[in-house]
Amino acid sequence: DTEGRLSRFGELLKFGGAMNRLGAMGPTMLRGTCFKAAGRWYEECLKQGLAQGLVVPGATRGVPATALLHIRVESSTNELFERERADCQKFHVAVQKGLAGSGHLHLGDDDLTGLTDRMKSIWASSLGNAAVWRKTKYKVPVGRDANNKIGAFCQNPQTRARIFEAYYAGFGHEVDDAALQLLRTRRELAGRLGFATWADYELRPLAVGDAASAHRLMDQCWRDAQPTLTAYLRRMESLGAGATGAFSPQMAGRAPGAAGVAPGSSASSRIAHVDEAFCRALVTREADTWRLAEYFPANSCLPRLLDLVGRAYSVHFREVHKPETLSRLVNGWHKSVRVYEVIDGQGGAPLASASARRLGHVYLDLYGRTSFLGRPQVALAGALRLCPGHAYISMNFGEPGMGQNKLFNPEEMVAMAHELGHAIHMLCHMGSPHDWDDLPLDVKELPSTLAETIALQPGAVAQYARHYSKGEPPPEGLVRSCQRDLSFFVRYLQSAHVALGLHSEAFDPHSATPEELRRTAVELWQRYSPVAANHAFTPFGEEAGIYVAAGPTHIAYLLCYLRVDAILYGRKVGPPNSAASSARSGETIKKWLSPQFSSQVRAQLLDRDFPGSRLASLLPPLQGSP
Repeated sequence: DTEGRLSRFGELLKFGGAMNRLGAMGPTMLRGTCFKAAGRWYEECLKQGLAQGLVVPGATRGVPATALLHIRVESSTNELFERERADCQKFHVAVQKGLAGSGHLHLGDDDLTGLTDRMKSIWASSLGNAAVWRKTKYKVPVGRDANNKIGAFCQNPQTRARIFEAYYAGFGHEVDDAALQLLRTRRELAGRLGFATWADYELRPLAVGDAASAHRLMDQCWRDAQPTLTAYLRRMESLGAGATGAFSPQMAGRAPGAAGVAPGSSASSRIAHVDEAFCRALVTREADTWRLAEYFPANSCLPRLLDLVGRAYSVHFREVHKPETLSRLVNGWHKSVRVYEVIDGQGGAPLASASARRLGHVYLDLYGRTSFLGRPQVALAGALRLCPGHAYISMNFGEPGMGQNKLFNPEEMVAMAHELGHAIHMLCHMGSPHDWDDLPLDVKELPSTLAETIALQPGAVAQYARHYSKGEPPPEGLVRSCQRDLSFFVRYLQSAHVALGLHSEAFDPHSATPEELRRTAVELWQRYSPVAANHAFTPFGEEAGIYVAAGPTHIAYLLCYLRVDAILYGRKVGPPNSAASSARSGETIKKWLSPQFSSQVRAQLLDRDFPGSRLASLLPPLQGSP
């Protein structure tokens, strides 16, 4: 009875926090007071339960390990937890400021050769030639979006170098100082919790267990990728030289043995860092992704994607509470939120009868919204478990103009499939919301990674992609432009290694300076890079900045990709096989969407009762006596 009451009290608090993130709680002053009072009551209940032996860390379900941890440790350690949250937020803000960029480049058509008119149109004035006050035709904001577009498609190497250096100049001392302070706080906090490093604390619940094991796994994947990577680099060099006619004159490739890699064991290239994205886009035919968006109209594509993901997990999505104004006034959801009832179809075709088991509801919020002050109304990106049987997904996509139909791009389709996988997992999970939170990351991310991998395969894309006007499926060659190849996993290794290395024992944040931090981050990135880092480069301008803020746990995603590869292709776990992942045969997709395969996946991943309290049994402060 005690366990049930504490679990329900905790669920109510968590539900309030979830609704607060959705912007549904107010007024602000009263909300803060109520949350603090309820939190104190809950903490006092847990203290009494621990003292009387009614709450046992690692055994009592429905009680989050983190809440027990805050009670068991000293007040000074709790202050460190609060400081870690504040430092993380400060670093996150600094990184987001750099990603958004500052300043502009004034460029003309000659500077942007290779970019289509559609790509360049967002930088031109809506007044055209009448905008006589402009220095040039295009005013390009120096941010990540412009750097990615120009770096990948611009045939002018001077322009690529200009935007590259201007973009990374936005990640200055403010970012390095914030990162160093965050790493120092985390190292001190890890020591208070009985761990040598923050990496050991964060990785303990995962399959790899510690930083050393994570490093070995990444090194193994890098070594296994070398034969394919060598051929890939030669193709990049060949296509790049033919397209641009010239690269940077200096030797830009990494010397053998650099960055801790044994001589002769690592593929390297003479491609300059500022030219790498351009050459990679030639190999992957990245420009085709713009054409492929024409085959993803939201109104017709979304139902087919829901059907695909539903068949993969043997569930059925049925839209309820259509977004008419009157119905939304009754239920309170914004008209951009799609509400779906999820019906269990385990063991066969999804059932639509009244006797079918209802798993719950999914609330799919497609478009980002802002308040009158310009602030995001929903402080969330991704899937959130509101309470048992209810999952909310915020995609924050750009909303189409009035009277226009939204065209998704391939990345948006993959992201949506990933979050739908999360939502189904949340509805199928047997434990409480707190049990869900305590699940290891490599368990929580596996069903979502499986969903996105299936949705990305050519045979699957052909099932939900249709041209917005012609209604025909995309050509096979066009579909292949959105496939993840070796470069996707190499870039993942680079950023994940930066986050892991900075949180590991080899780097001492207390004795390091901001300059040493930046140099170490570049060296960690360089270990898995076939090109030499440019002098202006910092990994914090890549995914590594986001990864460092989140912590060293992104190795969990590598574990998930490896496991998904083994699940889909029935091979022993190894590095992702790009050749096998293409899955050209339609028979392969039929197998993955068959009732037999989906039933096995449900039984092994979604319907399995993983011990949600495992985290509590792994934390030293919770293993001793109160």
